[in-house]
Amino acid sequence: MEKIRTRAEVNQETTWDLRDLFVTDVEWEQELRSLPEAAAQIETFKGRLGEGAEQLLACLDAREALQERIGKTASYARLKQSEDSTNPVNIENSAKAGDILSNLSSSLSFVNSEIVDLPDGTVERYLKELPGLEPYARSLARLIREKAHRLTPETEKVLASLGEVLDSPYRIYLRGKLADMTFDDALDGEDNNRPLSWSFYENNYEMSSDTKLRRSAYAAFSSTLNEYKNTFAEGYATEVKKQVVLSRLRGYDDVTDMLLSPQQVSKEMYNNVLDIIQQELAPHMRRLAALKKRELGLDKLMFSLRGRRCPPSSLQEDTVLVRVPAPVLATDAVRELSELGWVDKRISEIRPNRDIDIDDENEEDPVCSGSD
Repeated sequence: MEKIRTRAEVNQETTWDLRDLFVTDVEWEQELRSLPEAAAQIETFKGRLGEGAEQLLACLDAREALQERIGKTASYARLKQSEDSTNPVNIENSAKAGDILSNLSSSLSFVNSEIVDLPDGTVERYLKELPGLEPYARSLARLIREKAHRLTPETEKVLASLGEVLDSPYRIYLRGKLADMTFDDALDGEDNNRPLSWSFYENNYEMSSDTKLRRSAYAAFSSTLNEYKNTFAEGYATEVKKQVVLSRLRGYDDVTDMLLSPQQVSKEMYNNVLDIIQQELAPHMRRLAALKKRELGLDKLMFSLRGRRCPPSSLQEDTVLVRVPAPVLATDAVRELSELGWVDKRISEIRPNRDIDIDDENEEDPVCSGSD
């Protein structure tokens, strides 16, 4: 039988160990509070990036070092909230991080703006003059390619300061999904109650070969989603409107072009992939399905529900499986993955303060089972 447990009740051996980032929340907050001072040091380069390659390299190195610290600090806050998005301390710390990091993004926005405003050919000349800039060559080239879509330094600074606000549609969606939603239990084929959550539905019940469980879970899951449909629809509409406004401000033809630009993919390439799949590959797949239906003598062709296709595994067995192709990684990376608590077996995507304790040996593997 499954049992939903709080994060505090979970076996710590199956959770990640965030002490490699920060030992305590106090240590994390001290680092968070020190970041603006480091950013202020980078601001001393403002107006000086055109003085020579050495100035640009010094600025980029300082920013890179700060970004490493920011990444570590932000990751800690994000991972803590992933553990339990209803914990008020985690919520408060996430808000603290978001506020400070938005301010940092705003204060450092001058770097990219000044690089883009350098006379044509300057960046290329700097790269030839100073080999130390080579690690930044790719990011500098990408920045120059986007020059036509950069706004004035003042506007870029304002947009950077609004980063947390502009991300709010997705964060509101996550908060509703991860912290607020509760679901009625589902019934399996033996009329046993099964606890339901986002992750448990998507990882287990949706793919279950137990027809009654699959359909009961779907009904309960959909019923709760229906209660949030207007809120989620409004959040999605706001996100779409935001993308439209930003694409127009930056001079893109449309949102698709804006979203493809960081991937260095043209709209023609994107549409070509879709056309090949939908117009050229699809007819062959339909003929294959029709052939299988005819040769198997089926009245109706449906997805196979034969149940488990691979055996269940423990955390230790999963770690071994991950390590099989790991020789391409550094030895230290493999050791850290398996021994230093970098894997969280119990993290739950929906209502992360709870975890599913699976004691039923017959529980099917969610990755291996099918659905209709």
